[in-house]
Amino acid sequence: MKVRLLLPVALLVCTAGSAFALKLPESDAGGGDGRLCATPTPSMAEQLAESAALRRYVDEFGTLAVGGQIKVAFHVIYSGSTGNIPQSQIDAQIAELNKAYSGFYGGVNTGYTFVLASVSRTSNNRWFKMTPGTGAERQAKQSLATDVTHRLNVYTCAPGQNLLGWAYFPNSYPEGDYHHGVVIHYGSVPGGYLAPYNLGGTLDHEVGHYLGLYHTFQNGCTAPGDQVSDTPDEATATAGCPAGKNTCASAGLDPIHNYMDYSDDACYTQFTAGQDARMDAQVPLYRPNLLNAAAPQMAAKPDATPAAGSPVLSHTVAFRGAAPNPFSGATSVRFSLPRNDYVSLKVYNVAGQLVSTLLDRDAAAGDHAVEFRANGLAPGMYFMALRVGSDAQVVRSVILVR
Repeated sequence: MKVRLLLPVALLVCTAGSAFALKLPESDAGGGDGRLCATPTPSMAEQLAESAALRRYVDEFGTLAVGGQIKVAFHVIYSGSTGNIPQSQIDAQIAELNKAYSGFYGGVNTGYTFVLASVSRTSNNRWFKMTPGTGAERQAKQSLATDVTHRLNVYTCAPGQNLLGWAYFPNSYPEGDYHHGVVIHYGSVPGGYLAPYNLGGTLDHEVGHYLGLYHTFQNGCTAPGDQVSDTPDEATATAGCPAGKNTCASAGLDPIHNYMDYSDDACYTQFTAGQDARMDAQVPLYRPNLLNAAAPQMAAKPDATPAAGSPVLSHTVAFRGAAPNPFSGATSVRFSLPRNDYVSLKVYNVAGQLVSTLLDRDAAAGDHAVEFRANGLAPGMYFMALRVGSDAQVVRSVILVR
C-alpha cells in the first residue's frame, strides 16, 4: 500500500521505516528503508522567494557574523512507564548536538552551541502519540512551550504514523509562535532503542531544519539543489552508509555523511561551510532573538569580517525593542546610546523588503524612543534593524496584529 501524508509545505516529517512495522515502498523513499520522509517539497517559486529575501538581507547588512549559545527547553512526554527518558539521556543528547555543530566528527565548526536550560516531564497518553498538524500537537505545544522566541523547544514522545521527528522552517511562523521547536521520538536519543537511529542524529538533523537547512537531496540533480553550493547534488535520499554512492552526473559523490541526508546515525559526520552560511543568513532574519536568549547579532561591513576582539554592539548599545509587542496600531521602539553617533533604524517585512525608515541621522548619547506606526501594513512579523555607526547592527522582531 502506498502511503501519502499531506502536510504544510514548510513542515518536515521523518520516519524510520526499518524501526517500525510500516515500511514504505522503496520508490517512495528513494533509498530503501532508511529515514523515510513525507515532506511536500516547497515549490521552486517558494524556494526562490526565500533565497531572494536572504540576498536582500545580506545586501543590506553585509557579511553576517552569527553564532552563539542556544538555550534548550527539553520536554519529555511519556505514557505510563514508557518514554520517560532519564536525565542521563537528555544530557547525552545535548552533548551530541554540541559535537555535531562544533565539527567534532570532522565537519565545520558552525559556531552554534547548545545548553540545557530546563526540563519538563508530562504524562499524557494523547500527546505521547501526537502527529504534526493535529489538535494533540497544538495542545501539547501551547501547554508546554517555553519562551519560544529565546529557546529551542525539544519534545520527546512516540509520534503516531511511525514518525521519527519533525520541525518547522524558520520562516514558517512568526518568531514567537508555539509551533516552532523540534519533536523527536524518544527512542532516537543516545542509548535509545531505535537502532540504527539511536545515537542522537535525529535531533542533529531536525535542528538543521529548525535553523533553515533543506535536505541534501532537495531538488535532486536539478539546480539550485539544497541552495548550498558545497553539498554535491543528490538524486535520492541515502539509507545506511553506502560508500561511493553517486546519483548525479555533476561533480562529487553523494553527501552521505551530511546531517541533512537520511543516513544511519553512525554515518553522520558533517555540516559544510555552505550550510553554516545558510544558517547564518536564516537566523538573524527569522530568529533574531534566539541566540544567547535574546543577544543581538552583529554584522560586519560587506567587505570586512569582525577582527579578533572587536567589540560587539550589544556591549555598548541597549536595544530594548518595541513596546507594546505585539501591537495593533503603533508601538514605541526604544534604545540607548553610550555616545553621540549616526543611527539608522529601519523596519523590514519577512521577505526582507524595507517597509519603514524610523530614523536616519546623528543621535545624541542617552535614551531614545521612536514611534513605529503600522499604517497600511499587513498583520504579521516585522524586523527592526538598528545600525549604529557604520559597522554593526542589532535586529529585533515585532508582531503586528489587527
